[in-house]
Amino acid sequence: MTTPATAREAIILFHFADRIKAELLIASRLLGAVMPLKDEQRAGGGRVFLEYLKGLEQEINLGSAQIDDPEMVRVKTVVTGLLGMADSGMYQDMQQHLTWMLTVMTTYAQRGLELLLKEKVM
Repeated sequence: MTTPATAREAIILFHFADRIKAELLIASRLLGAVMPLKDEQRAGGGRVFLEYLKGLEQEINLGSAQIDDPEMVRVKTVVTGLLGMADSGMYQDMQQHLTWMLTVMTTYAQRGLELLLKEKVM
């Protein structure tokens, strides 16, 4: 996983990772709200959740343009898979993928923050 070499790289890494992390937390909460719904409510909630995931995918694509790391390619692949799962109503196995992506983004943010603290930028 990438480690920033300069304060500029650390700021960019922290910024994008933290933004994506926040959106992943919201996605996780939305998934938890959709899971217990039934029938028409679940269909409606699922459509809202799917649209949110599409926005998350755009944010991840933006972040991956700035975070040049193979793990970001995996994150992009996983979010694409989640879109398919949400579109099919297969919500049961999605949480573990969201949790994994959240872990990756937290690690990126932590690495950026560590360099910023070391360089006394923050």
